[in-house]
Amino acid sequence: MQQLRWGTPEWHTTVPSTNTEVLADPRPGRVVVAHHQSAGQGRRGRTWTAPPDTALAVSVVLPAPEGADLGWVPLASGLAVAEALTDSRYAVSARLKWPNDVLVAEAGELRKVCGVLAQAVPGSPHGSVVVVGAGLNVDQQREDLPVPTATSWRLARGGGAPLPDGAREEFLAAYLDHLARHLADLPAARPAYRSRCDTLGRVVTVHQPDGYQRTGRAVEITDEGLLVVQSRDTRTVHHVGDVVHVRPAG
Repeated sequence: MQQLRWGTPEWHTTVPSTNTEVLADPRPGRVVVAHHQSAGQGRRGRTWTAPPDTALAVSVVLPAPEGADLGWVPLASGLAVAEALTDSRYAVSARLKWPNDVLVAEAGELRKVCGVLAQAVPGSPHGSVVVVGAGLNVDQQREDLPVPTATSWRLARGGGAPLPDGAREEFLAAYLDHLARHLADLPAARPAYRSRCDTLGRVVTVHQPDGYQRTGRAVEITDEGLLVVQSRDTRTVHHVGDVVHVRPAG
């Protein structure tokens, strides 16, 4: 894929969902951003909520890549989020949980700060496209978060003052730069993702949408973006599923 040229980001105070907003006119390169979503979407039909002005939701439209590269779109998006957080003036070190959760350390424990949702749109007026939405927890305090395994950029920096003015805009610019670069060169993005992925080497349980579960050690992420889990003498390959980290690598 040639390096994508982004349109001017369309900023909103609040929308029902940035993915829904961008799907109304899914032009490749379109960027929709909101400080608050009243009906934010997560993976597998879940909702994503945050108090007003404490989060950042970003949705972008990409030309759909062909073949195995399509599976790397959400992974490359999570990688771009992690790099933007790590490179920021207000930096926090970020890791990844397969397929596309972004983790940062709070109180010595890795917790989720951002999730990514990718939707293929094969029949749009602009051809086959993919809409990628990222929801970043920015300024929530502990009582604002829905589950103990979640955190925010603010909490990862110690939980003091809110992020300064301009931090969101700086993050967005870095995220878009990293995402465009990775999509233009997915062979280079693959080792970068693997080196930042906290899932590899861990004992994990993969929960499939049909209720099937598999526990084993995560040993590989394939060139198609699939997770390989070794369980005794059996290897299983997963293209989707919720991963629970059972034990650290080693």
